[in-house]
Amino acid sequence: MGLPRTVAVAVGIGLCVASPVHAGDIRGAVRLSGKAPEPVTLTIEPKTTDHSTAGCGDLTRASQRLLVDPEGGVQNAVVWLEGVGATGLPVGLHGSPAVLDQQACEFVPHVLLMPRDGTLAIRNSDPVLHNTRIFRDATMLMHEWQAPKAGDLEWRFDAPGRYLVRCGVHSWMHAWVVATEHPYYGLTDSAGWFTISGVPRGTYTLSVWHEALGEQRQRVRVRAGRSEVVVHLRPVS
Repeated sequence: MGLPRTVAVAVGIGLCVASPVHAGDIRGAVRLSGKAPEPVTLTIEPKTTDHSTAGCGDLTRASQRLLVDPEGGVQNAVVWLEGVGATGLPVGLHGSPAVLDQQACEFVPHVLLMPRDGTLAIRNSDPVLHNTRIFRDATMLMHEWQAPKAGDLEWRFDAPGRYLVRCGVHSWMHAWVVATEHPYYGLTDSAGWFTISGVPRGTYTLSVWHEALGEQRQRVRVRAGRSEVVVHLRPVS
């Protein structure tokens, strides 16, 4: 059965350049194998009594760590190709910084793709004090206080990879920033669908990472036109 018409989240981080010769598109889905776990409900409370949750909205809410739709589609899975050679599109930078906002004491979006060497603007739209920390593995790269409605903090990601962003005041607040090394990345939407466009014909390793489900790889062959793929992830025991 063909893939449904959906609005997939594609990377779109390149400059306006001609597509590689004989390029194709990958459209696919990331699905959870087996029964989805019960949704996790968070209780919203500050780290200490010195800080406030006024303006945070509901004091109980669903965790953003694992979102699965009724059909098993996994949201916020990062999908990318390995082995794309020099024939691929170049990495280009946005004309303005990507934005990670803090709204109702949540980072929005929960997962953000941006090109390496790109600048991230971290915004506080809340009426409460936040404490932004950026980690690469166990190393903390940023530790900055951000007052309500204050100006944006900025951080440049000079190396590709996954970065964890946390708030030191509100322990449930976290997001992931993935600094990409080429344009062949995608992020699954609320139904688990993704698109990677303009891929040179060939056989590649398709890698998928999700913060709660780990990483998986499989081979994919890209032809001119559209190639379809479904990736199944299992809950990590």
